[in-house]
Amino acid sequence: MREMRRTDRLLTEEEAYEILEKAEYGILSTVCEDGTPYAVPMSYGMEDGAIYMHCTIAGGQKIDNLRHDSRACFTAVSDTRVMPEKYGTLYRSAMAFGNVEILEERDEKRVGLLAILKKYSADYMEGGIKYMEASLDKVYILRMKIDRVSGKGRKK
Repeated sequence: MREMRRTDRLLTEEEAYEILEKAEYGILSTVCEDGTPYAVPMSYGMEDGAIYMHCTIAGGQKIDNLRHDSRACFTAVSDTRVMPEKYGTLYRSAMAFGNVEILEERDEKRVGLLAILKKYSADYMEGGIKYMEASLDKVYILRMKIDRVSGKGRKK
């Protein structure tokens, strides 16, 4: 893969992980069996350097794609502010690359669902855990182990 062209906007690996921790949602990009790119917005959580996402066991395009080729890219953007007078935007973004596993074991699913629950509903853990337990058999958890991460941002 090419090096970043705008090295003046390059963020550290630590900053990239901070963006992944902080962003409200991310985009999971996969490739269809026919080579067509496919990207879908996802809620997610992080635990032990991995990105966890959830989806229904009914499947769909992303599950088909991941069963065919587990390689993926996950992109998150945070701290955005449009600057119309400068014809630009302040932003920080991170891209993570790795392979996605489709988790089906209940104990593995719990780890992922807890990461998501902590991110979005930390003040409601008791009810969230009950909700999580009731949904374990209805969801797949996707775990993306990050092989490489990069970050980019415009600060002024």
